[in-house]
Amino acid sequence: MKREASTKMWNTLRNTTLVIIFFIFIRYLFDEDPYNDRIGWSVMIVFWISKGLFDAMEDKKKGNKKSMVANIVFVIAGFGILCWQGLQMISRS
Repeated sequence: MKREASTKMWNTLRNTTLVIIFFIFIRYLFDEDPYNDRIGWSVMIVFWISKGLFDAMEDKKKGNKKSMVANIVFVIAGFGILCWQGLQMISRS
């Protein structure tokens, strides 16, 4: 019973976080200012990083080591892209 409540709370937290990040992406991507498109795509990368982290933690609980490693590589690649985009934004300022 306690495990089911913990799993349900975890899924609620995960889905709420991902939906909030997705709505932020939509808001920035579809507004009038063209500069915000770059911010919107960066938020979308944050969405995929978050999803990868949540999936990696879930795979660790289930014992899927190959899938967990794939998700971690995906998350590292996302962080690399965010760092690269951040450096480009800073250097253009």
